[in-house]
Amino acid sequence: MRLRKSLVSLTAACLLGSASPVAAQTWRGLRVVPESRCSPYRASDYSYPQSIEARIVESLGGIWSPYTGRTFASRRETDIEHIVARSEAHDSGLCAATAETRRRFATDLLNLTLASPGVNRGQKNARDAAEWLPDQNQCWFADRVVGIRQKYNLTIDRREADALDRSCTD
Repeated sequence: MRLRKSLVSLTAACLLGSASPVAAQTWRGLRVVPESRCSPYRASDYSYPQSIEARIVESLGGIWSPYTGRTFASRRETDIEHIVARSEAHDSGLCAATAETRRRFATDLLNLTLASPGVNRGQKNARDAAEWLPDQNQCWFADRVVGIRQKYNLTIDRREADALDRSCTD
């Protein structure tokens, strides 16, 4: 009987979202859970027009990359870069989102910057902050990652949360 009462209390605590050991852990308002692919990832679900690059340049105040501090002679020398990669966002909750939400994510200026092709395709690719951080402006990057994840109600895994915490203290 005592065990049953404990289980009932534990179940009630979980349903109410208390800080019991089985309740979901949070970090900066984000649920901390392993990544999960609830539907197949297709880049075409996260399409964006190349014309958005002009808006990115305008938001940055020039043709440069916050990741390296490098200024470019023309937009042809850069890639459009998603701060939270599209596949990462997919595995962090957007796999269950509407098509409109996925398109909005893919074109959100909060999540877009410029990078050289070498950095975008060769270094960062679809990596999260646990696997890649920029050479410069790491606190800016960490703030953007958190803001984007909060805006789209994305989850975060423990390794990435820990890396983001370290990025502004190293």
